[in-house]
Amino acid sequence: HIRFAKEQKVAIQKSLEEKIHIITGGPGTGKSTITRAILSITSRVTDKITLAAPTGRAAKRMTEITGKKAFTIHSLLEFDFNEGGFKRNRENPLAVRLLIIDEASMIDTQLMYHLLKAIPDDTRVIFIGDIDQLPSVGAGNVLKDMIESETLPVTRLKWIFRQGKGSRIVANAHRINGGYFPETEHEQGSDFVFFDVE
Repeated sequence: HIRFAKEQKVAIQKSLEEKIHIITGGPGTGKSTITRAILSITSRVTDKITLAAPTGRAAKRMTEITGKKAFTIHSLLEFDFNEGGFKRNRENPLAVRLLIIDEASMIDTQLMYHLLKAIPDDTRVIFIGDIDQLPSVGAGNVLKDMIESETLPVTRLKWIFRQGKGSRIVANAHRINGGYFPETEHEQGSDFVFFDVE
């Protein structure tokens, strides 16, 4: 019962057509809503759908949003503390038809390398993330590099749907990313406060 915007429809369509698809956008642009739509459609075709994120917190949030269990990438790849590597790899790939990775901007080069090695050839992969967030703690800026390579299909979400009940943080985040100065006048009870310090 959701009426999708044009760019959201494009994101959903590409996610169903393309082998690999990247969805990127700032806060409140509908990434979670799109994820739920893709899950709703794909679950009618296969139950081999896996959700994952780089951190435990992001995986927990993904579970809450979708109602489907999400894993950390380390637990998905079955990190072996004794051997110091991953059990899932090219010889022992993941049993999955659709893999959705959220908060993909946090994935470093090494983790992405191990993840891609464990993905079977017939699996569709969707990377979701905000390239304007801080990059990964480890080496590399993988999501941004994949987008800038212009070799993979990308949907950029720009339209803001969620203002967070009058939140000015979301609006000002988009203003800054667009090259505009944030609105700094202070309002009582506002969640955005600007401190002018010399």
